[in-house]
Amino acid sequence: MPIHIAEATRKALCNELGVSRLVEVMEYDFQDISPDADVDRNKAALYADRNQGSVRLNSGRYYTAKEYAARVRKVKSLELP
Repeated sequence: MPIHIAEATRKALCNELGVSRLVEVMEYDFQDISPDADVDRNKAALYADRNQGSVRLNSGRYYTAKEYAARVRKVKSLELP
């Protein structure tokens, strides 16, 4: 099923992604998502106004992979009564 978008949107996307055609995005080398290549809070905040998703993500109230791993270690080390 093809996706139809306005020409102005197509031009803006191509300009933002640095491609001449949107088909090139299929071969685009995207960033690896792993604890080694963690989320950049500054970049997430930069695009928050464009995101129609979670309020927590837009406001920066989330754990990065490294923060989450540290929290898991801390919680596992707690002694229960």
